[in-house]
Amino acid sequence: MNAQAGGWLKQKLISPLALRLSAPGKDDLSQPAFSVAEALKAPENLLIIPDGRPGGLFLGASQFWAIRHRYPDASITLLVRTQKEYIAREIPFVDEVISYDDFLLPLGNKLKEVIRRLREHKFDIAFCFSGEENLCPASLCYKSGAQIRIGFQRDDFPFFNIRIVPKSGTCYEPGRLSLIPETLGIPQVKERVSWSVSEAGAKKIRDRYLVGRSPEEQFVGLDISSANHRPAFKQVLHLAQLIISLPNTRALVFFGYEERKHANRIREELGQKVLLFQTDDLPKIVALLEACHQLVTWNTDLFHLAVSMGLPITGIFSAKDKERWVPEDHPGMEILTSETFQGWSPGKIRDVIHGRLGSTAQEGTGKD
Repeated sequence: MNAQAGGWLKQKLISPLALRLSAPGKDDLSQPAFSVAEALKAPENLLIIPDGRPGGLFLGASQFWAIRHRYPDASITLLVRTQKEYIAREIPFVDEVISYDDFLLPLGNKLKEVIRRLREHKFDIAFCFSGEENLCPASLCYKSGAQIRIGFQRDDFPFFNIRIVPKSGTCYEPGRLSLIPETLGIPQVKERVSWSVSEAGAKKIRDRYLVGRSPEEQFVGLDISSANHRPAFKQVLHLAQLIISLPNTRALVFFGYEERKHANRIREELGQKVLLFQTDDLPKIVALLEACHQLVTWNTDLFHLAVSMGLPITGIFSAKDKERWVPEDHPGMEILTSETFQGWSPGKIRDVIHGRLGSTAQEGTGKD
């Protein structure tokens, strides 16, 4: 089955069936009346469900921080996709993390176990920040049994009893996410959520993984993690070649579990000037990014981590994703649209990327 046919099948058959299986029955809808104002005063147990797409945890963290400030004595549980658990567990103001695997249909023992764990908490409020077409987060928000379930309005989603109407059109993602706490009267917090490692801890990590580095050596990060508009493998390999062709430069290739075969192939093709790092340990990734003079990425997880760290970035996104995920005021950032990049010849890619990488790498000479 090709990808196009698979997408049609999911949209026309699987998704409607999954929605029907997940939707509340008549008996489920008979919830006792309660005062929203009273429920919001001093809740004891809160559930937060981030947007499951790449970048959702990093961009949503400031909203989770605002919720923690508003309810300092409440217990906060974060429900995340299994692939993002390594990020969630590094958020210090969260008390517990529960992970789930995406499902096509809401069936199976693993899903039942997640729902059992959620219901044990007897949540007072569940905040669902997901705006995905994927119904998993919204369905689990409902199945958690939380008294107040707040999320974004969709005509075919009966899972929330407080529904936020999102802004029309496409806007920068933090503006959409902030609607949920603002609607409940939760003020934003001026302090930014930082993603950092102690200087001693970062040095220990770099000494361990950047073996044989010299004082003059430069590193450029290449993130090949999955994304909606990932370049073809030949273009990815060509980017890695361009990086290591810079004088005294090695490439740090970051990848998720699903991309391990591509990562290993890049290493086999290009040799010792390529170092591979799976994105499964946040302190390690932060420490290694701090050693980089630039990051090349088309995945918004490491993109937004690099933005928060002030790292120079070359991003490759679709025109639509650029409007939604890319801030306007980050210095040292250049965005190439994937629609254009995919049609470039090797010579064009070399001219643009070499100029970009060469200038930022030279600026960072001597960086620890």
